[in-house]
Amino acid sequence: MSQVLVKALTRLIEVYPDSIAGSTLTPSQKKQLEEFSRKTQSVQVTPKGRGVVYGILDIDVVKVTLEQLAPNQNLSSSVPQRAVNIASTRSSKQGYAGHDVTYVLAKTAANPRWEVSGGVLTEHLNVATDEFGVFSLEVGGERNRDLNTHHSIWLVENQALFDRLDWLPNNEPTTVIWYRGHLHNKLIEWLSVPKRAPIVYFFSDYDGVGLNNYRRLKDKLEERTEFWMMPNWKELLVRYGQNQLWNDTAREFKSFERNSQRLLELSSALRELVTEMKKQGSALEQEAVWLEIVK
Repeated sequence: MSQVLVKALTRLIEVYPDSIAGSTLTPSQKKQLEEFSRKTQSVQVTPKGRGVVYGILDIDVVKVTLEQLAPNQNLSSSVPQRAVNIASTRSSKQGYAGHDVTYVLAKTAANPRWEVSGGVLTEHLNVATDEFGVFSLEVGGERNRDLNTHHSIWLVENQALFDRLDWLPNNEPTTVIWYRGHLHNKLIEWLSVPKRAPIVYFFSDYDGVGLNNYRRLKDKLEERTEFWMMPNWKELLVRYGQNQLWNDTAREFKSFERNSQRLLELSSALRELVTEMKKQGSALEQEAVWLEIVK
């Protein structure tokens, strides 16, 4: 709550020696000021009309307190946000803790065609895959904003599927991106550009987290994304499904059902998967794609 107090004290200093009406403060700010007043007697809470006003009694105490809570609030706009957080809260994770860009690992298969705006072809992604096995994409900023492919993109959750691509259903040119558990909003936004790729195949664990990630992707890409169903997925779920994973992601599964009625109405395959998962009380890890079902 210290940052609430910082904002309240900063406002009081800005108007000192005048006061601030309580109606202009948030409930949490008023609560913090009243507690601070009881402890230090450096802030006065005075009834006025139908409300109260807050004013500074001891400016030195308030300034020292503010310096302790927020050592430096006057930094250049060029300083990275997490450094600003340290200066103003003593913690990089307090305040806005996001990053302007994120990075994803990807690799190409069968030489998909990529180009930048204006139709200029680029072979860098194929070359990087051939020489180093993988490349990294920066998404969320200006870089790669105009990078598009004429072929599909696959999103896979687990590293094993990224390491070995022999599970891919065909030999068509494609690009595979590994997203590691949580599908970043910046990656979704980057993929949502209509020119980015004609189709994005989504392949995750069949659990609550994976389904919720797909719902978020579908909301943005609409018809340009497809949830990939493993061959013989129903038999795999029965034989190799995991109750612990089902329980661990139950909250996310319920969230998916609650927010995906329209999606389930339009996709009979996804609706059948959801029904079977509930019936079996099981989730299925995507590495099961390599397992053969013994009849």
